[in-house]
Amino acid sequence: MIKQFFPVLVLCCGALCADAAVQYMIVEQKSGEKFSFLLKDNPVITYEDGALVVNGSATTSYAIEGLRNYHFSEDGEAGVESLRANVVRVYSLDDNTIGVENAPNGSKISLVNINGFVVFSSKAAPSGVATVSLPKEKGIYVLSVGDQSFKIIRK
Repeated sequence: MIKQFFPVLVLCCGALCADAAVQYMIVEQKSGEKFSFLLKDNPVITYEDGALVVNGSATTSYAIEGLRNYHFSEDGEAGVESLRANVVRVYSLDDNTIGVENAPNGSKISLVNINGFVVFSSKAAPSGVATVSLPKEKGIYVLSVGDQSFKIIRK
């Protein structure tokens, strides 16, 4: 009896934990539009002809060059607005550009190569937004935003 009880208990706990996990896929476009897809609906995500397609529908097709990013969240909102003020967000805009959000006002932003040479330097806008241009050379870089650092790998 005990041997049968533990597997059932483990399955119940797993179901409860899974319910509290990520529930939505959020698609953010560069224009600022955001779309949510409920993962319980098992969306099918494919790449076709330079577009991210969700569920095979033309109405849920997003041109890759128009996407800011897509990510997974526990709620239907994109969650970006709910970030704490001290959390810096770094994301890829395209193959040559990185976006920075939530940077401290006027903070120094620099990109340094593995040899210690500064390849990009700027300051964050008052809104906390910055755009970093990546060098053409492949390699490992360190992006510093104020007192935080991020490893960037250019392939």
